[in-house]
Amino acid sequence: MDANQGVMNISVAKKSEENKAQGKTASTPDIFNKKLEAVYNSSPVISFLWMAEGEWPVESVSGNVIQLGYTPEEFLSGELLYGDIVHPDDFDRIHLEVKKHSEKKNTSYFSLNYRILTKTGEIRWVTERSFIKRDEEGNITHFQGIIIDNTELEKTERELLETGKKYKVIFESSPVGIIYFDENGLITHCNKSFSDIIGAHVKKIIGFSVLSSLSDEKLRNAVDVVFLGNPGYYEGEYISSISGKRMTIKANFTPVMDDDGSLLGGIGIMEDIAKSKKNEELINLNEMRLEALLKLYQMQDSPMHEIAEYAIRKAVELTNSKIGYLEILNESENVLETYQWPNDLRAYLPGNEETFMHPVRSTGFWGEAIRERKPVIVNTHYDSEHLDDIYPGTKEKMLRHITIPVLYNDQVVAVAGVANKRLEYDESDVRQLTLLLEGMWKLVQYKHTNEVLYEALRMRRVLESIMSSSPAIVFLWKPEHDWPVEFVSDNIEQFGYNVNDFLSGKIIYGDIIHPSDLQRVREGVERASKEGFSDFSQEYRILTKSGEVRWVDERTMLHYDEDGIVDYLQGIIVDITERKQANNFMRIECDLDNVLGKTAGLEQTFEKLLDFTLEAKSIDSGIIYVVDPITGDFDAAAYRGLSESFVTSLSHFGSNTLMSRLFTTGYPVYKYFYEINVMMHNENLDYEGLQAMAFIPVKFNDTLVAAIILGSHTELEIPANSRNLIETIANQVGIIISRMKKDSGAQKSKNNLNSLLDALDEMVFIMDIEGRILHINESLVRSLNYSEKDLEMKDFLMLYPEDWEDDVLSTLDEIMAGKSSTCEIPLVSREGILVPVKSKFTIGDWGGQDVLIAISSLITEPGA
Repeated sequence: MDANQGVMNISVAKKSEENKAQGKTASTPDIFNKKLEAVYNSSPVISFLWMAEGEWPVESVSGNVIQLGYTPEEFLSGELLYGDIVHPDDFDRIHLEVKKHSEKKNTSYFSLNYRILTKTGEIRWVTERSFIKRDEEGNITHFQGIIIDNTELEKTERELLETGKKYKVIFESSPVGIIYFDENGLITHCNKSFSDIIGAHVKKIIGFSVLSSLSDEKLRNAVDVVFLGNPGYYEGEYISSISGKRMTIKANFTPVMDDDGSLLGGIGIMEDIAKSKKNEELINLNEMRLEALLKLYQMQDSPMHEIAEYAIRKAVELTNSKIGYLEILNESENVLETYQWPNDLRAYLPGNEETFMHPVRSTGFWGEAIRERKPVIVNTHYDSEHLDDIYPGTKEKMLRHITIPVLYNDQVVAVAGVANKRLEYDESDVRQLTLLLEGMWKLVQYKHTNEVLYEALRMRRVLESIMSSSPAIVFLWKPEHDWPVEFVSDNIEQFGYNVNDFLSGKIIYGDIIHPSDLQRVREGVERASKEGFSDFSQEYRILTKSGEVRWVDERTMLHYDEDGIVDYLQGIIVDITERKQANNFMRIECDLDNVLGKTAGLEQTFEKLLDFTLEAKSIDSGIIYVVDPITGDFDAAAYRGLSESFVTSLSHFGSNTLMSRLFTTGYPVYKYFYEINVMMHNENLDYEGLQAMAFIPVKFNDTLVAAIILGSHTELEIPANSRNLIETIANQVGIIISRMKKDSGAQKSKNNLNSLLDALDEMVFIMDIEGRILHINESLVRSLNYSEKDLEMKDFLMLYPEDWEDDVLSTLDEIMAGKSSTCEIPLVSREGILVPVKSKFTIGDWGGQDVLIAISSLITEPGA
C-alpha cells in the first residue's frame, strides 16, 4: 500500500523493476505479494498508473486488464495509450473533467463515468476513481486509480429512466382520472383527465386532503380503508368538494406499500360513467322494444284487446311512465274508441264491458296530436297549478305526458299516450313509442281490412314456412369494424354458437361472415350509414361453428345519435339456405331445358347433362351409359372427373353382371366406394380415391334406356339435397333420349329448311309468339351486319328504329288479327342505318312451335 496515495499498488511494473528482482531467492513477502496479486488480478477492479500528459500513457496496470482483452505489455510498451481505449464520444468530455479537477489546488481525488472499448470492440461502461499525484513543487505528474465495470448498473439505470418516462406518459394521457396521495392523505399528483372529471384546475387539486376535506361520506369511507392497507371502491353520484360539480362516478382506491409493509400513500382512479349509464339504459330500452315487436308479431291470431293491452303496457315500460292509454280513431263516425286503459285506471272508466266512445272535438290534449298530426310532449312541473285531467270524470292527474298519433296513408288511425314519468319526456321517448306503435298497427290493419288480412295471411304462411326451420335471430351491433355484438338472441345456437361467444368479445359478427362476402357486406353497411338510411336489407353467407356455409337474409335498422352518427345497429337475420338452394335448383332445371333445345347430338347432350349434374353439392365425377335395347349391355357415352384407366375399367358391362343389377332394381342406389370395389373381383380401383358412389337408373315408359354413375372424392356419402337434384335430372334423361331419336328426322328437315332460307336474296327472320328471334338467314346477316349470336332470343324490335316501335306493334296486331300481312316499315342495321324494306309476315311452325315468319325485300326505288 502506497502510504502517500492510499492505493494498493499491485500491478505489472516496468522492466527495470523486474531486473532488480532477477536472480534473487523469493522472500516470504514476495510470496505473499504474488498471492495477493493473483487475488487482485481475478477482481473486477483494474488498477492503473497514468502519466499526466497527452492521452495518458500507462506506467503500471494490473494483470486483470486482460478482462478487457488487452495485455499489460500492450500498455507498458507504449503500443497502446489509455486514451486509445476510451470511447471517441466520451474522450473530449473526460479531458475537460480531468483538466477541471487538476486545476483545483485543493483537490487530490476525482471520480468519472464513461465508456471504454474492449479489444473486440464491445462497449463497456466504467467508473474511474483516481488520485492526483504531484511533485514537490505541486506539479501534477501522475494519476493513480482504478476502473470498475458498471455496464449492467448503467443499463439498469437507463431502463428505469425510460420506464419512468413511459409511466409518466401513461399517467398524463390516460382517459381515466388518476391521483396519487401521500401517507398524510394529501394529493401530490393529478392528471388532466381527473381535472376534467372534477371540473377544477390541477393546481387546486394538488394539496387537497382526501382524509379531512371529502364531504361525501360514502366516498370518504372508500378512501379511509386505503390507510388500513385495503383497496376501496365507490360508484354513484358525487358532488365535488373542490368545484361543486355534480357527476356520476366510479372510483377505485389502492394502497401503495413500502417493502417493509409501511404505507407510502395511495392511488385513486376515477371514471365519469354518466354517459355510459345513459347508453346502457338506451340499449336496454331498444332490446326491450325488439322483444316487444317480436312478441307482437307472434300475437297475430290474438284478440284485439290482448294486442292493445300488451302494446300499451310495453309503451309504459319503455318510457318509465306510470299510466298510459291507446285509442283507435274511427273516421266515419268521428269518434275515438278506447280499447285499453292501464289496469289501475279501469275503475274510472264509465262501463268496463263496452267500448267507450267520444267525439274528437271534445277531447283535450290527446286530441291535439290528432289535429296537429305530430307527437305532443308536455312536461309540466309538479308545482304547476294547471294539471290536466287524464280523462273526463276521473281522479287521475297528468303531471307530464306524451301523445303519439299513428298515421296510415296520411290518415290518423290511432293515438297513444303515456304519462307521469319521473323525468321529462324527450325525443327518445317519441322514437320508442312510434316504432312500437307502428309495429302494433300492422296487426290492427290485419284485424280491420280484408285486403290487409289476406296479405297478412299470405305473408304469414310464407314466413312460417321459412321460420319453421330457421327462426329469426335478433342482433344488436356496435358500429365498429366488423360489428362487435352487444346483444344476440338465444336461438343463435342453431348455428352452433352460444350467446357468450359474442358478448364476451371472443367472436365478433364479422368473424362468422363468409370471407368471400365480407367486403360486400362492409360496403353495404357503410353505404347505408353514409346515405342516412333508417333501415336496409342484404343477403350473404355465414359460417356455422362447425364450418358449414349458410345463407342469411339480414334486415337491419340503423340508430343515429344527436350528431347524426350511427351509434348502434339492430336487426334480425333469417336462415334462407334452403330457399337459395331451391332457386339454384330451379335455375339448373331451366338451364337444362335450354340445353335440351340446342344440343346437336346425343353425345353432346350427355356431356352437358353430366356438367349440370356435377353442380350438385359434393359430386365431382360421373359416367353416363346408354343401354343397348336388344342386348341390355351398358356402354359409356360421356364421363367427367375420372381417370382414363378408371373409365376404361367401367366403360362396358353386360346385362347379367353385378354392376348391371345395381341399375335393374329400378331405384337409385347409394353406396360407399369400398363396397363397390369389393364387387370388382378382377380389379382394384382404390387408386381413384373415390369415397362415395351413386347408381341412378334412367327410364322412359318404364324401360331402362340409360344409367348414370356419380362419385365424390371428398364426401363419404352423397348429401340428401344432391340426391334430389340428380334424380330430377335423371328423370329428364329418358325423355331426352326418346325425343332426340324421334326428332332426328325432323332435325334433318330443319337443317334443309335452313339451307333453303340461306339461299334466298330476301332477308328472313323467325320469331316466337312473344317476339323473340329464333332464326335469321344469311341475307339478313349481310344486309344488317348482325350475327346470329347477336340476335338469338332477342326482342325483334331491335331490328326496327326506336321511333317506329308503336307503328310496328300496331301493324303486328293487325297481322295477327288477319287484317293485314305486309308493311313497309324500314329495318335498322347494327350501325343504326335505316334500310327501306317491304316485309311480309306469315304464321307458321318451326320445330314444333308456333312462329311468325318475316320475309323482307329491299326497296330500291320509292313506291316500288
